[in-house]
Amino acid sequence: MINFQDLRTLERGVIEVIRTTGSFYQVGSLIQAVNHTSANPNSLVRGSKIDLHLGFTLPTKLREDGNKEVERMFHIGCLAVKDDSNDHISQLSYSVLIDKGGTSEKAVERKFHFDFEPSSNPNRSGEPKPSHHLQMCGCLSDYHVQQGYEDEHIKHLYPSLSKPRIPTQPTSLALLLNWLFIEFGSNNPSILIAQKDHRWRKIVREAEKQVLYPYYKECADFFSSHANDNMSFTDAKLYEKGTG
Repeated sequence: MINFQDLRTLERGVIEVIRTTGSFYQVGSLIQAVNHTSANPNSLVRGSKIDLHLGFTLPTKLREDGNKEVERMFHIGCLAVKDDSNDHISQLSYSVLIDKGGTSEKAVERKFHFDFEPSSNPNRSGEPKPSHHLQMCGCLSDYHVQQGYEDEHIKHLYPSLSKPRIPTQPTSLALLLNWLFIEFGSNNPSILIAQKDHRWRKIVREAEKQVLYPYYKECADFFSSHANDNMSFTDAKLYEKGTG
């Protein structure tokens, strides 16, 4: 797992690449969101916590929209907490809220988050949960409330329902944004151009090397070790049962 300072450097690099790469100026309001974040150095420079939020629009055209383009609102958040005794990450969460937009009314279509809670986290509850997992909806953050969202806007998503927690690979800001570009921008020329920019591809590749490679190497090592022949990968690695 990437350590806290390396994650901070990686996420700061993502913001800088978007802010200074010309092709991103055509991608919705992402540049404005990044410039606002860049004006707040505390988010990515100092302290034992990364607390980053980006609110931006993306032109999307989904099957459900018929043949028209819809300017959806995306709210992305990153919260990373450094371990008190070392440079490890004790808690990490990336959140996504998608609003259909187009009107003055709030219309939340999707809300979910990707969490990392290692077994060593003293605040982790005793119930089984994957260390890396996807969870649907969840409560509104202070940032969401500041953006005008209320419990009424997400009640159809059942925010109090905490399960299932779906095992998933780790993620980062670059990986999350790139995934959203693929999912929602595959028919949009501006997003496709930005995705092909060499600086963006380089920062995504760096995130894959620092975040995904160690994870999948651990997975491969588990299966290649005969000492684990009688152990369940799901129990031992995804849920870290017996390792805390």
